[in-house]
Amino acid sequence: MSGRKRKVPTPSSDSSSSDSSSTSSEKSKKVKAIIADLLPSKSRKLYEKTYADFLSFAKIKGQPSESDILLYMHDLAEIKKLGYKTLWQRYSMIKSGVQARHDTKVDHRRVTAYLKRQEEQSSVPTKKASVFTPKGTKK
Repeated sequence: MSGRKRKVPTPSSDSSSSDSSSTSSEKSKKVKAIIADLLPSKSRKLYEKTYADFLSFAKIKGQPSESDILLYMHDLAEIKKLGYKTLWQRYSMIKSGVQARHDTKVDHRRVTAYLKRQEEQSSVPTKKASVFTPKGTKK
C-alpha cells in the first residue's frame, strides 16, 4: 500500500450542494417520508388506522396532548370494553404515530400509569414465565 492518503468525503461536503438547492419544505417532506417508513411494514396500515381513529375521536388537527390520549384510552377501556393488552397495543401505535408525525419524543406518564392500573384491575390472569431449574436445562 502506498503512503498516499485518500480524501474521504465528509457528510457536510457531500450534502452542501444538494442542501443548497433543496428548500426547507422539500427537506421536511423527505424527512416525513423517511420517518413514515420507520413504522413496521407488515402492520403499517393498522398503525395508520389506529392513529386516524384516535384523531377523529379527539377532533384535533395539531399535535395531540397527553390529556387527549388519556381520554381516548379511558373511552376504549370503559365504553368499548377493550382489555389492558389491547389498550397497551393501541397506545403504542398512537405513540408511534405522534412521534412520526410531530418529530417529538413522547413521554406520557399519566397514560402509562392509567394503563398499569387497568392491568392491575383486570380479571385476566397474567402469565409468568417459569423459572429454569438445573435439572430442566439438561434435557
